[in-house]
Amino acid sequence: MTRTPLLATLAAALLLPASGALAANAWTTTALNFREGPGTHYPVVHYLPHCAALTTYEWQDGWVRAEWDGQYGWVSGRYVAESNAHCQPGYHAPAQGSAGYTRRTY
Repeated sequence: MTRTPLLATLAAALLLPASGALAANAWTTTALNFREGPGTHYPVVHYLPHCAALTTYEWQDGWVRAEWDGQYGWVSGRYVAESNAHCQPGYHAPAQGSAGYTRRTY
């Protein structure tokens, strides 16, 4: 066995997202930037539309590592929801602090 296939396998494993058991579905609550890393100083790789369906993998300092349309990147956790109720016609958001409003923090 040569070292090249082993190194290629290890490199590919490092690029894979976190365990599928930790993955969760989420939706954007507004149009936003999809970035290379967890912060505004990282380049934007794509612009996500309102209600874009994401698979989230990791939270870090208010940022979420996510997959969208086969691409991996980071979005601000402020604009990610665990439900797509806000995407339905006629939806009106509850006031902050009222029943039915929850904010996920890590």
